[in-house]
Amino acid sequence: MKIAYAIIAILLAGTFLAIPSMAHAQWSAISSGYAITTDYHGIDVPLGTLVTATAGTTDANATSVTFLWHYPDNETIAYEVNVQVWSNGSAYDGKLIYYANSSYIPDVLGDWGVQALFIGEGGTKKANHDDVVRIRATSYNTIPDLPVVGTAGAIATMLLGLGLFLYKKKE
Repeated sequence: MKIAYAIIAILLAGTFLAIPSMAHAQWSAISSGYAITTDYHGIDVPLGTLVTATAGTTDANATSVTFLWHYPDNETIAYEVNVQVWSNGSAYDGKLIYYANSSYIPDVLGDWGVQALFIGEGGTKKANHDDVVRIRATSYNTIPDLPVVGTAGAIATMLLGLGLFLYKKKE
């Protein structure tokens, strides 16, 4: 019986150690001069959580970014037009990186998308917007959240149920 409790304790401790994770941003595209990522890139987003998209460019001629947020069915549902770029002094390959941010709270389950239209001199009309130099896109997935106990509580409840099952089975 002590072994069963030890196994449950180890599984529970291992689960809580594995839960915290960091998003692995797709920022490597900045080598092309243009990139976009979200603060949830690579990890699931609980429904109703604020998601922030960050666009970056090393093109000093890019003056603003237009963000297009897309439902899982690819319908564009939100625009944030001509967000001015700014720099915090960081650089890539000797060139300053210019940033723009936009945020949205997804309200539908599924695979969402966000596009960044980099606006600047010499751009053309793309995606019904003028002076677009480049378009970059990223996506994120929304999942349901257990409102009462949360994910950690659900895991703990399942493990307690397993422990109760093992206890009853032994009797």
